[in-house]
Amino acid sequence: MVMAPVEIGVLGSLEVRSAGAVIEMRGARLRTALATLVIHAPHPVSADAIATAVWGENLPARPHGAVQTIMFRLRAAIGESVVRTGPAGYNLELPADAVDVARFEELCRRAGTTPPQQGAVLLDSALELWRGPAYSEFADMDVARAEAVRLDELWMHFMERRAMLALELGDADGAVSRLQRVVDEQPLREHAHGLLMTALSRAGRTADALDHFQTLRQHLAQELGLDPSPTLRDLQVQILGHAVPQHTGPALQPSLPRPPHLPPGWQPAGDLFIGREDESLALLRAVTDGRLVCVTGPGGVGKSRLVAEVLPELSRRLARPVAVVELADAAPGEVDETVAATLRLGATSDPRAAVIEYLGATSLILVLDGCEGVREQTRSFVEPVWRTAPRVHLVVTSRRRLELEVEQVLPLGTLPSPCPADPPDRAVTTPAMRLFLERMRRLRPATDLTGPVVDDAGEMCRLLDGLPLALELAATQAATVGVRAVREELAAGVQLGGSEAGSLRAVVARSYDLLEGGDRALLSRLASFSAGFGLDDAEQVAPEGQARSGLSRLVHASLVTPIEGEIAPRFRLLGPVRAYASEWADADTPATFWRWAADRSDMLSEQAVGPGATTALALLDLTQADLAAAAAGAISGGRVDLAARIVGNAGSCVHWVPGTALAEVTIQVGDHPDLPGAEEASRARAAAAMVAVERGELDRAERLGLSALRAAVTTQERYLALTSLSVAAVYAGERGKAARLWQEVASLDDLSAAYVVDAHAALALVLVASGATADAELHAAAASRAAERSGAAPRLAFALYASGEVLLTSDVEAAADVLREAARVADTSHAEQIATVTRVALLSALARSGRTADALDLSRTLLDLQQRRGHWPQAWTTMRILAEVFTLVGRLETAELVLAAAESDESAPNLAGADVDRYRQLRTKMHQELGTDRAHRIAALARLLPRTQILDRVRSAVVASSTQDADLP
Repeated sequence: MVMAPVEIGVLGSLEVRSAGAVIEMRGARLRTALATLVIHAPHPVSADAIATAVWGENLPARPHGAVQTIMFRLRAAIGESVVRTGPAGYNLELPADAVDVARFEELCRRAGTTPPQQGAVLLDSALELWRGPAYSEFADMDVARAEAVRLDELWMHFMERRAMLALELGDADGAVSRLQRVVDEQPLREHAHGLLMTALSRAGRTADALDHFQTLRQHLAQELGLDPSPTLRDLQVQILGHAVPQHTGPALQPSLPRPPHLPPGWQPAGDLFIGREDESLALLRAVTDGRLVCVTGPGGVGKSRLVAEVLPELSRRLARPVAVVELADAAPGEVDETVAATLRLGATSDPRAAVIEYLGATSLILVLDGCEGVREQTRSFVEPVWRTAPRVHLVVTSRRRLELEVEQVLPLGTLPSPCPADPPDRAVTTPAMRLFLERMRRLRPATDLTGPVVDDAGEMCRLLDGLPLALELAATQAATVGVRAVREELAAGVQLGGSEAGSLRAVVARSYDLLEGGDRALLSRLASFSAGFGLDDAEQVAPEGQARSGLSRLVHASLVTPIEGEIAPRFRLLGPVRAYASEWADADTPATFWRWAADRSDMLSEQAVGPGATTALALLDLTQADLAAAAAGAISGGRVDLAARIVGNAGSCVHWVPGTALAEVTIQVGDHPDLPGAEEASRARAAAAMVAVERGELDRAERLGLSALRAAVTTQERYLALTSLSVAAVYAGERGKAARLWQEVASLDDLSAAYVVDAHAALALVLVASGATADAELHAAAASRAAERSGAAPRLAFALYASGEVLLTSDVEAAADVLREAARVADTSHAEQIATVTRVALLSALARSGRTADALDLSRTLLDLQQRRGHWPQAWTTMRILAEVFTLVGRLETAELVLAAAESDESAPNLAGADVDRYRQLRTKMHQELGTDRAHRIAALARLLPRTQILDRVRSAVVASSTQDADLP
């Protein structure tokens, strides 16, 4: 007789069904064995593991025989075909959806990819599968404890998610009932408390929301001695002010990292902004009132310019910094990478996760500009950001809306043009005419606005459909050859009533056609640059080497826009001009661009080890997007050798960290199958190994580093390979191995002075951490001497940092002075990595010397930088040091929260050397003062909180402690 399919339920007590009927599973041992197989399904479980799960330490005389007896009974109950035996043990052979856990997780996964209404239905179906706590009868047994905790956490997470959907769908009462169940189950779950306060407010129960906050505050104070998180305190202020949040989560503390500077073209413009007064006010209102606004309109209508003009006032009103992500050149799979690179989040193998985590704890106005080419990918990015980052306001520009339910759309039309019957005095007041005439008069101030000129200008505005960019380009032409000449030629090529895109293309085409042949070719070559370029870059890609005079003519024609730069003047092409010019690029343009990148990176690599290091690292920051694009293009074009040169050169600048895009292409080159024969294979693999270290992929880093070492021929190649391996060893906590590798670096013949600095400074750091202070002092001194010989400012900063770390063991005050100077030099030389680690050491010096005010002040900048770069191991080190500061200012509860969280978070580095004993003594002292019970309850809360919330609490404690310190007499 064939049994009906079996279904197993573990979301509650263990339950087995066949054809809808419950199968009796009598006996605790039989049920435990089945639960063990379910937990590990579909993988086999050995007889020994089953015996241990069933009997624990009280094993029977013949464990394997006893297990066989249980398996015989199990097969009789649920079927011979379900319980299988193999060389590795026993396993269940069931369809994927036979266990309720699999059905629950699949429904939840599908709910995350559907609109709110469908997602709510799917989550309801998923949550209805629960009959009680997961593996309820086995939850205290070793075999099921971890899985039970995981599943119960999933239940709470998706209960919260279902409540958030209820709020989005206008069902605040339904959200309240669900969230009340969650906080009853887990009273310390602050995210759920925040959602419950929001839901109560949205349900019109403001008093209940405020009472709930006060109850939670009292509970935390009595049980843990802690205040509610900054998130909840900020939410309370909003509710008190009747500013009920319209999103589905509590607000986050605004004192958070500042993003990088605005990209070229987004700085305040020097010309007048004409004809968009109403649209500017509408955009201000829309972004202030909502969290996702999409400005739509045709190309050239001025979407980006409108947003750029409004941003300063918007930032002031919302008290948020601004970050602009330009997506016009992004490929469909590069949206996440481009956002991560713009936010400078550092190397990461999962840019989406890094961005979501960063934005989830950030107060920001994030502009996504030019999304039409990556609309679907932008939409998939925006939806989770809107849901999980409640203090992030999103402004999108695109030719079409994203079509998200929460999106506010601001359509941007062309500028009104004069009617043919309008008299001249009325015609010149229309927005299109005002823009055209203002731009023309900038170049030709003496223009005489006679009736015929105004008529011709009005006709031109109508021909160009009032499209702002087309009007500006036409004004440039008219200033040179006259209004009538431009109008007549446009009339011959543009039909009245034509599309805006056609009008823009026509005027760009006319500007292009008016150029001489050499200037056209130059413009098409310059279109390869997306991040801007300098005069020397233009000269390198110019077809005939006449870039200087040609570039001047292109600027005069408004086809190239100058940008004021800190290093030297730079230039850029507007998107429509760049797109059109690219169409006319000759066959040699891609290879010319790749060779430019290879030669440019050669030069920067050489300068980075000498007196020109500061300028070289600054130029690397400016050009890295184009270096990444060139390397990726070279790979696609079959020139892996050029790609290897580019990434190898960039990677040789070891005190400079590449952004996401360049890091990703570096990894691609390092693992490329055609690389073994490339001349630059060793340096490219060493560069890829360093990126892998930054990502935390230490096994991959060692594999790439060893491959780089085997391929190394020159001293520099051996240095880079050994450096990557030694840094990986440091990250892995293998100090002895790191010291041996750095000794090998130091013994290399003909090593340049800059590389000698790295070897001796790194040896000093490893040795002082191991307690070998005398040897560390010798190497720190050697690093300082080599730094003077090199003339490279980043190397001087590194040598000073190593000397400061060594001094910390004997003279804390002197160490602090040296570390301050190291940080200053690192800042001015664009050596951000050295600047960060130096400030960590300085923070330690200030904490040890009891200078709490200085330590607290320094920590603000330090934590912001570490979070933005994704340097969580460094952030945890900083927070551990701050825990020592908190004990000095009487915030023992926060100190215990930090140290307990660092113990359980995987991204926190293990303590080593003297730190182990120092922090053990610190916690022992804190437990004595707090009491063991309170300390254990705080540790339980620490295990529940995500690391971003720990960081948020630390920031809040820093601010509060700074205020407290300032108030002391």
